[in-house]
Amino acid sequence: MTPPTNRYPALQLDPGFRRHLVRAFSVAAVFYVLAATVSTSFFHPDQHFQTLEFADFKLDPSNEATLAWEYRAAIRPWLQPYIYMGVIKGAQALGVRSPFTIDRLIRLASGALGLLAVVAFVIVLAWWLPLAAQKKWLAWIFALFWLFPTLHTRTSGENMSATFMLLAISSLFLLRRGDATPPPVGSSAAPFTGPLRFSLEGVMASAVCLGLMFHFRYQMGPVMVALVAWMLIMARTPVRLLLAYGLTTLVVVAAGVGLDTLGYGSFQVAAWNYLHANLVEGVAASYGVEPWYYYLKAPLEAPLGILLVPAVLVFGVRYPGNLLTWLMAVFLLEHTAVAHKEFRFLYPIAHLALAMGVFLVPRRWYQAGDSDNPFLGHAVWARWAFWFFAVVNVGALVYHSLRPPHPEVSVHKFISSTEPDHFEFVSLGGSPFVWPPGCDGCTDHRMEFYAPERFTHHVVAAPAEVDAFAVSNPGIYFYHIGIALPDTPEWAGLRARCRMAYQSYGPVFQAANFTDWLGRMFAVSIYRCGDSADR
Repeated sequence: MTPPTNRYPALQLDPGFRRHLVRAFSVAAVFYVLAATVSTSFFHPDQHFQTLEFADFKLDPSNEATLAWEYRAAIRPWLQPYIYMGVIKGAQALGVRSPFTIDRLIRLASGALGLLAVVAFVIVLAWWLPLAAQKKWLAWIFALFWLFPTLHTRTSGENMSATFMLLAISSLFLLRRGDATPPPVGSSAAPFTGPLRFSLEGVMASAVCLGLMFHFRYQMGPVMVALVAWMLIMARTPVRLLLAYGLTTLVVVAAGVGLDTLGYGSFQVAAWNYLHANLVEGVAASYGVEPWYYYLKAPLEAPLGILLVPAVLVFGVRYPGNLLTWLMAVFLLEHTAVAHKEFRFLYPIAHLALAMGVFLVPRRWYQAGDSDNPFLGHAVWARWAFWFFAVVNVGALVYHSLRPPHPEVSVHKFISSTEPDHFEFVSLGGSPFVWPPGCDGCTDHRMEFYAPERFTHHVVAAPAEVDAFAVSNPGIYFYHIGIALPDTPEWAGLRARCRMAYQSYGPVFQAANFTDWLGRMFAVSIYRCGDSADR
């Protein structure tokens, strides 16, 4: 009988690799925590308004009219909002009421799951690397890649779909059975090659993750097809396992449809609604279109993109039958065919692109020189390139992990800390509870999740009316679109009567306002107005 410890040989890590894995991802965990607790902002409004706001609505159905148009069109999945609703209820049951504390808890949990998925994926990749130095640098590269802490601590569908794609791949390969000795590989070997004996439990676990991946982001549907097709054609997986794979995935997808029906209050196949609205009705194209080569060009502007784009192309040509190539090709073809394109749509495949780059580094590079660093022991150009891109990566890692919240979120932190129960304010039309905050008359994209228990908004037409309102309502807050009150006669009364309480960009940023870059940024300020500026 096979010893239990050898049942899943890919899980048997040599001590040296395990040590590097623990060290690398212990350092990475620090950046994940920082990104979750400091950089509490969102890449794109979708990751807030279609997750946290949906969850908040289920806890307070009176906010239905304030939800984004996607709710009325029934095109968004409910899996993620229901998960967040569970976290919110659990936190509130423990006496945690602050939306920012709850937000951090959600981001920390999301980051922990993402970190686990990245570790599992690294263990999978390491199986095909024969040298200890290759495994070591694989761990450190994935642990400290600049994008991952920020991506995995965001409440976005791109984050969760990437996490469960990695878990789907990892469970399939880590739970496979066979010889405990890694396959013989040479300098030109690539991952996911050689005899692969998938187990039923690995297939079932992978299928569950794959179905969940789909319900976090419907655009990942073709990736599901690519994975199953690769298993059939390239890995020659037995039909009985493929049937189990397909049936399990369908059960998870059907459960997601039931969850969507519960969320919308009527039977809805949200994935079909999404497809029809964006492709048939052309809603996606109304948000802007890009040329077919956008996804070849846009990554070049990101840190290390100039390395990853060629790596993807070279790897795909060199290993056309590889799983990474199949997944990447299908994903890019699907997204290229759609006219509306955004750089954030590429986030779920960033891990695959990085893996492609790692496996293109020649084995002999690790054996050159006294160092096991494949770049320092090679040519002069490689050493200079290594230090340059290492500094760029670390700089981007620190910046994105410590980047302060955007004004759309930071203004709510101020409100929550000063007036958590009832925030009463006057403005010339703008509101912090509407996104974008300067949008006068907008009814959707309301930021109810961060809002205090109650707020009262008084809208007036001119600065003189604000001044008069402040005289009759001492202590009222004035919400202003702009860094500071204009230095003109009509604002003189307010400048004398009101004091600064909040400013989205402080004195340091204003001192560095070369070429008036702040004039092109969204900026707000809040004043507390009384009988005098000293109030």
